[in-house]
Order: sequence, then structure tokens, then C-alpha cells
Amino acid sequence: MTCETLGMKLAVASPAATPRHRDKAVAMPPGAKRAYLPRRGTLVLDNREGTVIVVESGCLWITLERDPRDIVLVKDMRFEIDRTGRTVIVAEEDSRFRLLASETALERAGVWLERLAARARARWRSGRARRAVPYY
Repeated sequence: MTCETLGMKLAVASPAATPRHRDKAVAMPPGAKRAYLPRRGTLVLDNREGTVIVVESGCLWITLERDPRDIVLVKDMRFEIDRTGRTVIVAEEDSRFRLLASETALERAGVWLERLAARARARWRSGRARRAVPYY
């Protein structure tokens, strides 16, 4: 079964409607991870509320725990996981996609502590270099 056999009618955007920055390399956000799933490949995510799935190529079928919806995404479509629980992603075709994870409070605290430690190390090193050596 492919996306064509799912009975979907996909609208093709006119060339004028496509974004101009598409040809340029776009930097990925820090929490982004690229992934590849072969046809019929499966990826299971647990408790990833707030994560955005962006399809770069192929077709993905997404189903969420305790949710009657089935979401089908094709190229250039995105979906934000809007609930906790298990999320199952199945590739109907060979698919490349990105997972854009929002930072948790614990991750932000870890980054803040790393910066604080780096500043303390830099201050300590610069203080040692300036300290006068006694001459006897």
C-alpha cells in the first residue's frame, strides 16, 4: 500500500507558491534529528508531546495512543504530537523526515549549567595567568 492507494488526492502547489528559500541550505534547530525509514519501517516514540514531525520525502502514517485519528503525511507536511503516550510512525514508502523536539526544562537547565561551568573555568584560568609569581 502506498500513499496513492490510500485514496488521497494531493494538491500540487504551483511554482509561484513554493517558498523561495527552498534551494538554500537551511540550518536545523538544535533539537532537530534527521531520520530515515524504509518502506514498512516503524518508529515508536514514547511521551514525545510537542515534537514536530516534518516529512522531507516519502509518506508516513502516524497513529497516537488513545487517539482515534490516523494521520498521513507526505512531502512538505508537518504534524505536532499533541498528547503524551506512545506514537507509532510507519513509512508507507521510503521516507526521510525530521523530528523537531522541544527542549525540556531539564535540558535547558543542563545547558545553563554547562555555560556557567565554562565561564567559571575561563575565569579561573585567566586568574591563574595574571597571578604574580613571588621572587625570592
